[in-house]
Amino acid sequence: MAKKKRDRVAAPGGFLALPKLLMEQRDFRELSPSALKVLIVLGSQYNGRNNGNLAATHSMMDVWGGMAKATLAKSLRELQDRNLISKTRENRRGREGARCALFALTWHTIDDCPGKDLDVVPSIIPQRRLSQA
Repeated sequence: MAKKKRDRVAAPGGFLALPKLLMEQRDFRELSPSALKVLIVLGSQYNGRNNGNLAATHSMMDVWGGMAKATLAKSLRELQDRNLISKTRENRRGREGARCALFALTWHTIDDCPGKDLDVVPSIIPQRRLSQA
C-alpha cells in the first residue's frame, strides 16, 4: 500500500519553532522570565527571510503586557550574553530621526535585509550551532 501524504497543518499567522536542542541548553533554561518574553517577541517577527531585522522596543513590549525600559535593556543584554541573539544594527537618535536597534536569532543564518542598513553581512552558517554533544 502506498503511504498517504499527510495534510500539512498551517498555523494561521505563522508559528515560532524553538529547536529542542536549544531548549535543552543550560543558558536557555536559565533565562530570566523577562528575557524569555523578549526572545518570544523577537521570534514572533521571524518569517524565515528576515533574521537580522527583528526588533524589541519599549512601545512594542506594551502590546505584550509592558516592560520597563531598564528591564528591556537588561533582557536584551542577557540574551546577547547567552548567545541567543546578536545585534545587527545599533539604535540611533539624531537630526535625521531615530531608528531602533535590530537583532538576529543566533541559531539561524542572518538574512539579507535590503534597506535596513545592517552593521553585519548576511551569513550562510548560524552563529550558534546546535549539536547533541
